[in-house]
Amino acid sequence: MMPAMTEPELRALLDAHDALLRACLDASLSFTEFLAAYGDFPITYHLDGRAAAAAERAVLTLFRTRIAFHFKVWDVLSGLRAGDDANELHGEAARFVPLAALTRLRLLIARHPDFKAEPGERAAAQS
Repeated sequence: MMPAMTEPELRALLDAHDALLRACLDASLSFTEFLAAYGDFPITYHLDGRAAAAAERAVLTLFRTRIAFHFKVWDVLSGLRAGDDANELHGEAARFVPLAALTRLRLLIARHPDFKAEPGERAAAQS
């Protein structure tokens, strides 16, 4: 379990992942580089708050809509991480998977241009 983050630390973490999304969408970062840098965020940081102490939950609550948006991004990206079957495809199929995921990310961001979403909504339900 990761130590509790302060408000500035969590803001910086979210800002960094917002910047990764922007860089991927404007093609200044390749989709492969984006996946490697984005990783399993926000899962690896336990930002769902289930195991958080009261003080940490208070900080998470401040950023609940930004965190919810990144869970939507994670939903879109799940299955595309290194080592997944999608990365072992070749030829046309290998090019299609990142294009499809990029299209879904663009649709998600079109629905949430401020990178905020209400908790509980699933990205797949919106696609």
